[in-house]
Amino acid sequence: MCKFGKKRGGQVTAELMLILPVFMLLIFFVLEYGNIAYHTIIANHASYEFARIGSLVAVKKPSGRPDRTVITQKVNQAKQKVFGSKAGGIGVNVKVETTGADPMYKKHRHEDLVVTVTYPIHLIFPGTSYVLANEPRREGIRRIKAVTRMPIEKAYLSSDTK
Repeated sequence: MCKFGKKRGGQVTAELMLILPVFMLLIFFVLEYGNIAYHTIIANHASYEFARIGSLVAVKKPSGRPDRTVITQKVNQAKQKVFGSKAGGIGVNVKVETTGADPMYKKHRHEDLVVTVTYPIHLIFPGTSYVLANEPRREGIRRIKAVTRMPIEKAYLSSDTK
C-alpha cells in the first residue's frame, strides 16, 4: 500500500502544473471583468453628471440659445475636480442638438446636450490585459465610451408666446 501511494505523488504535481495556469487565467478574467465593470460605472456616472451640469449652465437668459463655450468650460472644471491629476487622459466631448420646436412658444427650441466621456482603463492582470485591451494591445488599455443625452433647461418668458 505504501508503494502505491508514493507513485501517485508525482502525478498530482503534474496535473496541478497543467491545470493551475488555466485556473489562474480564469480567475484573472473574472477579476478583470470586475475591474472593467467598476470603471464603466464611474464613466457612466461622470457622463451623467457632466451632462447635468452642462444642461443647467447652458442658457443665461430665458429662451436663449445655449452657449457651447460656457458648457465646455464648466464641464472641464467639473472634470478637473472629479478626476484630479488623471483628468488629462479622460476625453469629454460636448455637443448641442436641436430636437424640435415648441408649438406653443414660437421662439423656444427644444435642445439636448450630448456628453461623451472616453475613459481609459489600465488593465491590471497578466494575460487578460492583452486579450481585453484595445489596439495597440501591448499597452494594456481599454477605452470605455459613455454617452449621456440630457435636455437643456430653459425658462419661458411671457413674451415667448407671441
